[in-house]
Order: sequence, then C-alpha cells, then structure tokens
Amino acid sequence: MEQELSDSDSDDEDEGSKKKGFMGDSYQFDDDERREWRDKIREVIYKHPEIQEELDPVEKLNKMQKLMADYPLVVDEDDPDWPEDADGWGFNLGQFFDKITIKNAKKDNDDDNYDSENEVVWQDDDYIRPIKHIKTAQWEETVFKDISPLIILVHNRYKRPKENERVWNELEKAVHIIWNCRLPSPRCVAVDAVVEDALVSVLNVSVFPEVIFTKAGKILYRERGIRTADELSKMMAFFYYGAAKPPCLDCLGNSQEMIPSVAIES
Repeated sequence: MEQELSDSDSDDEDEGSKKKGFMGDSYQFDDDERREWRDKIREVIYKHPEIQEELDPVEKLNKMQKLMADYPLVVDEDDPDWPEDADGWGFNLGQFFDKITIKNAKKDNDDDNYDSENEVVWQDDDYIRPIKHIKTAQWEETVFKDISPLIILVHNRYKRPKENERVWNELEKAVHIIWNCRLPSPRCVAVDAVVEDALVSVLNVSVFPEVIFTKAGKILYRERGIRTADELSKMMAFFYYGAAKPPCLDCLGNSQEMIPSVAIES
C-alpha cells in the first residue's frame, strides 16, 4: 500500500490523466495537494488495519457457531421461548419496519366502478392504535391489574363482517373525538371471536359485533347495535366523564354484572 501511495506516483501519471484532471474534471492537483491527499488516505488506512482471515478450520467453525447462536436465523417451532406474536418464522416481521404505510393505488385501466372509500391502507404497528387486539392469556392482566375504564370490542370476521368492520371504524373515530377534546380516552381492546373462542364464551357474547363498556371490574353496558362515532363518544363521556346521558341510552338499567375471569389451563 505504501508503494501504491508513494509521492513518486505523480511522475508516472500518463498524459491522458493530466488532461482530464481529477475525477475527469478540469481541476489538476499540484504536488503539494497530492501529498496532502495521500497523507489523509494513509491516516484512514492506519485507523482501520486489515482484518486477518481466520485460516484455522477448527477456530473458523467455532466462530461461525458462535455467530449462529448469537444471531439465530431459524427457531425450533417447539422452542419454549418461541414468541407468541411470531409470524410463523420465530420472529415478528413488524420489528423490521418503522411507520410503513402502503395504499392501494388506482390504475389508469381500472374500471369506472372504483370506490375510493374502500381503498385498503395497510399500516404497521408502530403508531398509536386506538384499539389493540388482546389474547386470552393477556385477559387477566388487562382487566384486573389495571381497573381503569376499558371498552371491549368482540368481533367476528365471518359473521356480519361488514357490520364488524363498521363498528371497529366507528369506535376508532369515537376515540379520536375524545382525544380532540383533550381528554384521555378509555382503553379499547378487541377480542377476535374466531381465535379466542373460550374468552368469548365466558363473556357471554353470541351476536357480533358487541361493544362492552366496563369500569372497576364491572360491566356497565353492552352495546349490540351499530352506533356512529358520535354516539359512541357520547357513551364514553357519560360512563367515564360525568356527561349527560345520551338519548341512545334512555333504556339503560343499573347493571351490576362483574367482568368474568378466564381460567387458563397450564
């Protein structure tokens, strides 16, 4: 390397390079500038000494095994440490993405029946979600460890799917209404009836979707109808912020139903 960077290299420069200058432009280095650049290059090289290749096959194998142990690419499906939210690969794909949004775009050759309101927008989990899915294993901690106001949306992707999707969207909008009023919204969780059938059973839900308003370990109200975001936000205000009772709750009784516990078999 020293030989390649020697100051005498300038004497061997061909005529074409002299005409073109540095990087093909019209600028030409004088001898002092060349020495300065070579000194800087040497300084960088000395800071990063050449990495020696491991030639010993035994030591090479040991280092490779250590790397594979520290950074596993494959996880045994029966591994007790297998993460619950793994996407079938032993890790969660979401950990590799940050605030990614993908929106379906209309192509020029699409038909005239294109409905912009039904565009699919995919977002990653790295943003504040008004509603979060919970599993049966998380139920006890979610409900009994934190007794702050909690709204539970029990939905089913196969039974009345449009109604389930609409209630989810309206509930999200209702939370944003509360946020826009500079109030802390109640916690909102969703239970997937297809997956968490045991939890749905103890909650005594058979018609989907159902929105359950709870507070301090008690079920205050079960909403089985399709309510707008405005109506849902007024229900939140009534149950949790002392607002006036909205017209949609005129027939509301004094519910003393307790939130059920779920026994998880070991």
